[in-house]
Amino acid sequence: MTALLKIIRLYLPFRIPGWQFQMANPIATWFKRRSWGIRLKLTLITLSLIALTTFGSSVVVISIMDNFLFQSLIKRGSSIALSAATPAGFSILSNDRLALDNLVAKIKESQPDVAYMTIIDRKGVILAHNQLEENGAVFEPSEGILVEEDRGLRVKKITRNGLLSYEIEAPITFANNMVGNVIVGLKGDTLVAAKKIARGKTLWITLLALTFGAAGSLALASFLTAPIKRLAAGVSQIKSGNKRVEIKITSRDELGELTGSFNEMSKVILAQKDSLESYAENLEESYASMLRILAAALDARDKYTLGHSARVAWLSLLVGRKLGLDEDELKELEMACFLHDIGKIRVPDLILTKEERLDDQEYELIMQHPVHGAEILRLSDSLHKYIPVVLHHHEWYNGQGYPHGLRGEEIHQYAQIVTITDSYDAMTSSRPYRQGLSKSAAAREINKFRGTQFSPHLVDIFLESLSEFEEVKEIPFAGGMR
Repeated sequence: MTALLKIIRLYLPFRIPGWQFQMANPIATWFKRRSWGIRLKLTLITLSLIALTTFGSSVVVISIMDNFLFQSLIKRGSSIALSAATPAGFSILSNDRLALDNLVAKIKESQPDVAYMTIIDRKGVILAHNQLEENGAVFEPSEGILVEEDRGLRVKKITRNGLLSYEIEAPITFANNMVGNVIVGLKGDTLVAAKKIARGKTLWITLLALTFGAAGSLALASFLTAPIKRLAAGVSQIKSGNKRVEIKITSRDELGELTGSFNEMSKVILAQKDSLESYAENLEESYASMLRILAAALDARDKYTLGHSARVAWLSLLVGRKLGLDEDELKELEMACFLHDIGKIRVPDLILTKEERLDDQEYELIMQHPVHGAEILRLSDSLHKYIPVVLHHHEWYNGQGYPHGLRGEEIHQYAQIVTITDSYDAMTSSRPYRQGLSKSAAAREINKFRGTQFSPHLVDIFLESLSEFEEVKEIPFAGGMR
């Protein structure tokens, strides 16, 4: 009873000390004079505890979900802006306005959460916009709240054209010089709608828990002390991050229903967490699709290499499966294959599409593409794991490759796989100055260089995989690798 009076005094609406104690004292006297049964006292106390703990856990869960949804939205927008910055930079330097318009249009079309997207130069002039009539105008920045700023990436909460948006601005740099900015505006109502759904579900679970709590406490108040302690402990576990909480049901009455209701609430919280993780996986898949599109666009610069990255990925996955790689490892290997030639973005089209053999200077420039690719991937922390493959897929097993002359197991396993599959696809592809080898002839060449250019163990696995590869009638250019 003393604890209940403390709660009442704590939440009195008036904060004038004299008046507060004048009201609290009569209430305390009234409580003391009343002949309260122990059942009713326990009912009042347990109901107060249930209400506080349930609403407390609901507030914590809502706060966690709100923060998770917000961070997911920001990471999504940042990923879109950063992934667009590199191709936009090359298009700006080459004054390729059509490529910029195409880049903006494709991203806007594939990302329904994007309200607007624009690419501007250093003076703020719009070079590309999802609304073509905006091209050539000066981009007008909107005043808003700076949400986040990290290494040139800025996130602001603004109102543009009367609509709430989260604006992500990423710098476009080339050789440490800023040449413009990518600006992506994400719809604020998407985040509001997601929060509303999450809060609505949490509210219903809270009300359900309170309903069962009231029924159980009124029916069996004398048995509430121990179960309430277990409930409080369960809430503490949820607050600490343990979502898999289940309290043992000790009876088949209202008290058991209350405990079961708490367990159901715990399961719903776990289900909501799984749903959020599924949403994050969808975001990751969108991110992977953008990488595949980027690789396909790079291959398409030269009609003789169209689909090259997809074929390398397909062959590499065949080898990876025989090596016993799990799904996450296969996914990482696949993405590395799509990115292995990303450094060729810096190679001029005149060299990539040259129909004669390259001279020494041109070949030297081509040999720099692994280093250029690694430099591009270093711009994003999420792409760092692909750097070993991009940087070392032209290293030789005997140490005579480039750019660092690594040998044997010094070379990342995925890079060793890509070295074989990349060479095989290059040998079987025709060029203007030579006819591509047959599959059997290319296989003999691969076997010929086992132990020198290629890992002997991986060559054996690759040759075993070729029979499975030959059963495939058509290799997709991007996507569907696994």
